[in-house]
Amino acid sequence: MRLYISVLVMLFSCVTWAIEPIKEYVDHPANSTINFEATEIVTPDNYKLKSWICFPPKDKDVKKVLVLAYGDAGNMSYYVRQVLEVAKRGYTVVMFDYRGFGESQAFEMKETQLYYDEFVTDLRAVVEYSQKRFTQPVGVWALSMGTIASTLLYTDYKYDFLIAEGFVYSPQDIVDKLKQHLEKIYTLPSSASHYELALSKLTLPVLYFAGDRDGLTSPNDSYRAKYLNPKSEVVLYKGGHLQGFQALSDKTHGERYINALDNFFAEKKSTDADK
Repeated sequence: MRLYISVLVMLFSCVTWAIEPIKEYVDHPANSTINFEATEIVTPDNYKLKSWICFPPKDKDVKKVLVLAYGDAGNMSYYVRQVLEVAKRGYTVVMFDYRGFGESQAFEMKETQLYYDEFVTDLRAVVEYSQKRFTQPVGVWALSMGTIASTLLYTDYKYDFLIAEGFVYSPQDIVDKLKQHLEKIYTLPSSASHYELALSKLTLPVLYFAGDRDGLTSPNDSYRAKYLNPKSEVVLYKGGHLQGFQALSDKTHGERYINALDNFFAEKKSTDADK
């Protein structure tokens, strides 16, 4: 089962960018020994979002809280195996499905729109819920399209840190690449015109994961964003779009990926202590 889910995640990370919500879950935290809670989070515009919260083992020191903002396809169940490994290392991970995905409330979408502003609203609701519930610092673990939502969110609503894989430096660049390779016209919502400004305001600590064979969001995108923010770092891995967890595995699934998280937070803590 573990190998099957890993293969599914890799397949999803290789497909061409398109909004492709899937209702059915392919995995569930209940299939593991990890402590989890299923809950429902309601957005300001009254959309109900399905959420799974995965907790660290009781014998682990509780670290940060990560809100998982995945990409544009599938649903949160495709990331359960990654989340379980992160939770085992002491992190609380709050998973959720955007409106229209998984068992969250239905929402009409066009496959040819790159993303929806409503996804930012969804992410904000989950981050706000997490900040009210937990005493630990709360940040976003964003993948692909999720990096757009997390960047736009930080302009109006602050959170403590960002872990970004497959970072989108420019939504318009993604649209241009898709048009060039697919001859397909993708549209952008109104927020895209403010994305460059939002990027300039991304001043929180950011850890970027970038694949050296990522044809959609190249390492150069992450390095360009890092240049704007001295609080950020880039971890380069050998692989394609969103293959970081697999590429940075060692004795355990995603071992070096999670080590990079630990090191990043340890360095930031040390830097803050020196101030």
